Amino acid sequence: MPIRVPFPLLDAEERRHDGPVLCADPAALPSGGARESLFRHLAAEQRRDIAHRRLGLAAVQALGDEGLRRDQRRLRFYRDLGAEWKRAASTQC
Repeated sequence: MPIRVPFPLLDAEERRHDGPVLCADPAALPSGGARESLFRHLAAEQRRDIAHRRLGLAAVQALGDEGLRRDQRRLRFYRDLGAEWKRAASTQC
């Protein structure tokens, strides 16, 4: 049974009490640019999966395919988060 830590970012939180945290602090969260890149990569994979799934479906089937809708929701989620992190990266230190 895995051990659940009540404060997963305890190290990062403790360091914040020591003073200002630099952008290159290893305990800090990844930069907005790195996160944006991750979500851009996830969105590209999701687009490929959607295209592959559509190839096997007729137009009428695609309209009612729940798996395709789920994949499109994931794609939108990845694109929205990627855009948000890109915006955050442009305002970072």
